[in-house]
Amino acid sequence: MKVSDFLKEDVSPLLLGAFYSRYIFSNDNLKIYTEVSYKISKFADDYNLLINSKNILLEKLNKISYPFSFWQDVTKTTSNTPQMILKFELDNDINLTRDSFYNRLNVKILSQDFIYEEKLNEYKKMFIRGFAESRGSIDTTRPLIAMDYFYNSLIEVKRARILYDYFNVPFSVLNFNPRELQNDYVTGRRKRNTQLRFNLYWYVKHIGLLNEYKVSIITNVYNNIKYSHKDGEVKYFTSPDIAHSKKDSFDFMLRYYANNIFNKKLSDFEIENLRNELNFNTSSDINSFKRDLSLIELIRLNTPDECSSCKTTKTYTHKNTGRQYFEYHHVISIGKNHELDDENNIVKLCPTCHRIVKKGSAPETEQKTVIRNILHNRPNVFEFAKHIYDLENFEEIVNKIWQNLK
Repeated sequence: MKVSDFLKEDVSPLLLGAFYSRYIFSNDNLKIYTEVSYKISKFADDYNLLINSKNILLEKLNKISYPFSFWQDVTKTTSNTPQMILKFELDNDINLTRDSFYNRLNVKILSQDFIYEEKLNEYKKMFIRGFAESRGSIDTTRPLIAMDYFYNSLIEVKRARILYDYFNVPFSVLNFNPRELQNDYVTGRRKRNTQLRFNLYWYVKHIGLLNEYKVSIITNVYNNIKYSHKDGEVKYFTSPDIAHSKKDSFDFMLRYYANNIFNKKLSDFEIENLRNELNFNTSSDINSFKRDLSLIELIRLNTPDECSSCKTTKTYTHKNTGRQYFEYHHVISIGKNHELDDENNIVKLCPTCHRIVKKGSAPETEQKTVIRNILHNRPNVFEFAKHIYDLENFEEIVNKIWQNLK
């Protein structure tokens, strides 16, 4: 299948979820593919079961992906721990880069009507299956489905936010576990990847499973998870109820990781300080922390006290904080798009510049001057805007931002 057709045609939500979870470019950039993969487990140590499950799953994936039934079996079983691999490959006929493919995929997903329905419909469930079950493994020590979290850029670090912004996954059933802060990583026992985890009790009750091999593992390990019913290709289960937290700790962790850890070479001392700051429980690699900072608080603490447009550091002294007063501005007006409520879309402005970029409050030339200044002075905001609009041209982005002022 061609990338151009994939981006243009009405494809299965499962395919959208699988590529959104992880896409891989071939070395020559001529192919882009995603995989469904899983290994044999000692809790279901039956090689025939493993092979049969792969054949059944391949048939299911091609049925769900119809009319684009291009899943292929590329399994290699020569190792001591056989791994089943099913691949869906795209021809990169329009020479997309990694960033551009992600941007266009993100736009395609956000243009799907079904994601704006209030209920957890079957389309949303199928997207989540593609996102999570395609690579997620059953944790046999805690009720979790865990997956390595891969990303190519700062924007992709936070792509999991789409799960609760649009796909009805409660943030309290999600867990983000940065590699650099894991106890095993710090102690040198095992340097595994950063992981995203779903609460297994919630997942099997509300999303269900396609993979019969993973069903076998759950059946053998968890006595409190019982088969309930089958709906089409999916098996659902009854499981213990879970408490839904009211604190958005998952979103905080994604933001904290992006601001303080991503792409930074941290010393052991700095890692220990971060773990202490977040009150990590060092007896476990599941994080628990008490600190809860709002998004605006993150911007206040982590960006210079200066206007992102005119660069002034002098406004007037805030009576409560004793610091210079600045206002906070969403560069791309957020409206109802939760994806735009992001630290890379918020800047400090002096009151004068902030008034200028209110819709209709100043001439177009003045407003665009402020926007240009912000994009020049805050490269992260410019990168974010390029991602949102899938544009590279500076003036085109300025014009888009200006058109959407609120």
